[in-house]
Formats: sequence, structure tokens, C-alpha cells
Amino acid sequence: MNSRLSILLLGVAICGLAACTSIEDNTVGPVPIGEMCLYVNGEHYDIALPATEAVDLRTLNSEFEPDIRVENDDAFESITVSPFTGIAKDKQIEIAYTIGGQSGIVRLNALHSGIPDIVAEGKGVIPGDFYLSFIYQRLIMKYDNDGQILYYRYDPTLDVGTFKELGYWDFKKHVFDGKTYYSFHAPDDNFADRAFTGYDPGMRVLLDDHYVPVDTIHALPSRDGYLKGGEPLDGHDFYFFSPTHWIASASYVEREVDGKMLAVGYLQEVENGEVVFDWWSSDHKEMAEWGSPVFDTSYDYVHFNSVQVLPDDNWLCSFRALSSLLKIDHETGDILWRINGEALADSLSFYGQHYATFHKDNTLTLFDNGNGHDPQLTRVLRLNVDPETGEVSGGGDMLNPGGNYFTQACGAVQLFSGDRFTVGWGWSSEAGNNTRLVSEHDAEGRVVFALSRSAADCMPNSVNPSYRCVKYE
Repeated sequence: MNSRLSILLLGVAICGLAACTSIEDNTVGPVPIGEMCLYVNGEHYDIALPATEAVDLRTLNSEFEPDIRVENDDAFESITVSPFTGIAKDKQIEIAYTIGGQSGIVRLNALHSGIPDIVAEGKGVIPGDFYLSFIYQRLIMKYDNDGQILYYRYDPTLDVGTFKELGYWDFKKHVFDGKTYYSFHAPDDNFADRAFTGYDPGMRVLLDDHYVPVDTIHALPSRDGYLKGGEPLDGHDFYFFSPTHWIASASYVEREVDGKMLAVGYLQEVENGEVVFDWWSSDHKEMAEWGSPVFDTSYDYVHFNSVQVLPDDNWLCSFRALSSLLKIDHETGDILWRINGEALADSLSFYGQHYATFHKDNTLTLFDNGNGHDPQLTRVLRLNVDPETGEVSGGGDMLNPGGNYFTQACGAVQLFSGDRFTVGWGWSSEAGNNTRLVSEHDAEGRVVFALSRSAADCMPNSVNPSYRCVKYE
């Protein structure tokens, strides 16, 4: 809901003028007359006055009345705020003020100027909103079915615009006991030296229904004591039961496998502050023998990327480097069955897959990156699978027409009622096809809505690829 912005003037100043962080300005310009200690939706900005440039906000949403406060308001003779008219590159919020007898305006960019341009085409039909996250940008965004921005958070670092800046991954919506939560994976700079391609060591940030952070989650000690508490989580997936009960991945822990120190897959289920179940790929020696010639499995030998809790309480897990899906016994940790994508018939085969999801009709959807197809080709598969044995008896590509593009990593697919579906396109460096972010498709597989990056941001080897773009009702 877009409503008129109101300013909340505090009766007692939270920080006096002298308490604000000073900002040095060595450029020739107007003589500083003070500072504005500004609070916008939980973020603080110390602005030297007069402000000569617009201020980029780190976060804003258009679903609730923005919370804007001048915390040192007692230093000003007057303060007024312009109406809020939405989030876009051409929109600003203006704060007019008088201080020390001098008047001026502070302009706030409603959308951070550093966020890449995104283009919407068509109109979404499936109820809900689109949630976007990016591999090499600390950026998450939420869009509605008309292509309007509902929320964003953008926290660029000194490494912005390079492959050194690990991004915010896996932006999700959760509902528990009638209340909405959100979460995303954020890098933890204390563990930056452990990062490598495909591994973003960090933490899960849990937000309330107004996008305010309420918890930061790291790994707890593993049941066997090998993993210590406070270690980083992996950002590939997070399964939410409640604010005190979840499954998180701390994969890419180095551990011995058949005499070699490898980056192993590790998942832990946490309930009320205790690890109630966990699983190590290193406990299953056969997995080290499943290495694919398509991928380098000399160190990152399994590469976990998704988990789903099935109706029988067992887990469906996806391992990219093995082109394999495993059903894991939730009581014993045993592997109940394996689907080896490389061993299936050509029309059903998959390589380097992401986002495997089992459905009530005994079909399974996955984003087939298709690294091993000749030629390399990405597909969106829906397979008929026996839930007891893992046997695949049919299925195929849902796209209409089938694509001629290749996404080498990341991506997602979600199936909704009426056989409509969405596709998050992940990371492609293929010129001409790497603008894709997310698309919505009708039951026949035709595109009805899409969000894409502008071509100017998508040169080959662009640092703007998406991690996972999904939709939640």
C-alpha cells in the first residue's frame, strides 16, 4: 500500500547534534551548517548540511508507511517531508529543513542508484510476489505481478562491481502460525578467507513481516563435535519450520574422505537451540565414487544446493557436482535411493541441477542446468518418480518452446496450481541470453511475465548474475 509519508518527531532527541558522526568534506562548496541524523526503516544516515548530492537509501519498502525520523530534530527550526510516491530510479523523497536560520532540502533516492536496471514484461497471474537474490551483489529485491518494486536491501562494499563481493543469496518468504517472516543468506566477513567459487560462507538473517532483522543464525556444534559452534553457514538453501526450528547447510566443511581432505556436504536440523539431526556426506563413502566427468570433484566433490522435507519426513537433497538427487532417511541418515541424472534417457537426463522439488502427484521438478548436454542446454524438467524407489518413468521439458540457452549454475523452478510455473534463470555468461532473471509460464509453458536485467548490465562474465529468483504466494 502506498500511503502519504509522515515524519515521526521524537520528543527527546536520541542523538544531539554533537553526537552525530562527522563527515569530512574537502571539496569547495557551501560552508557546512550542521548535520542531519536520519533514520529510515531501521537504517541510520549522518548527512552533512547543506546536502549537495542525493542520498542513496540502503533499504526501503512500499508495502508499509516508511518510518522516517530526524533523530536530532531539536537542532532544527522546521522539518517537512514530501509524500512518498513509490520506489523507482526517478523518484525521490525530499526533506525540507531550516537550521540556524538557513533552509535547504535533503533528497533521498527512493531506489539506490547503484542497483542494476531491471525491466518487466507482461503481467504475472499466479498470486504472489517475486523474490530476487544475486551471486555477486549484496542485493535482495521483491517485485509484484505488475513489475513494481515492493522492497529492496542493497549494501555495496568496497568490492562492489567485482567477483570479490559475495552477495546476498536465497531470499525467502516464510509463514508460521499466521505470521510472515523473511530470510536471506548474508556473507560473514569474518570468514571471507574461506570463500571459493560456489561457496559464500556466512549467516542466515531472519526478518519480521516489516523486513526488520530479528535473528542472525550461524551453525551450531555438530552432534559428533567435529563442527564447532559459530561456524559459517552455506548460502545454498534454508528450510524453515518456525523461528526456532529449521534446517541449515554448513556444507563445504573440510573433512577427510577416503584419505583426502575434501569440502564435504553437511546439513543440520536445529530445534529450540539444539541440533536434533544432522547429516554428513563423509559418512557415505560411496558418494566419493559418484564423481562426474562433467565437474571438477577433486575438492568440492558433492556440492549440495537444495533440501526438501518430504511427506514421510525424509529429506530430498540435490547435489550438483554428482548430478544426483538423494532421498535421505531422517532417522538413520541412510541413503534410501539415488536418481543419477546422467544415467537417464536423453529426454529425462540432467546435469548440475538446482532446486529439486517433489510434488503430491508424484512428479518432481528441477532446474536442469544441462552442463553435460551436447550441445550444452538448460531445461526445466518435470519427471514422474516413484517416491518409494526413486525410479523415473517419464516426463520432460516444461518450456514451450524449448530454449536454446545455457545457464551454467544456479537457477530455480516452482510449480503452482493449474500447472503454471516460474523459472529463476540463475547465472549465464552466454551473450544474448544472460539478461534473464525470472519468468512466469502458463500451463502450456509459454511466458506470460518476465523480469530481466538491462542488456548494458549483462556483458559476458557480468558480475550481476542472479542466484535464486522465486515466487511466494
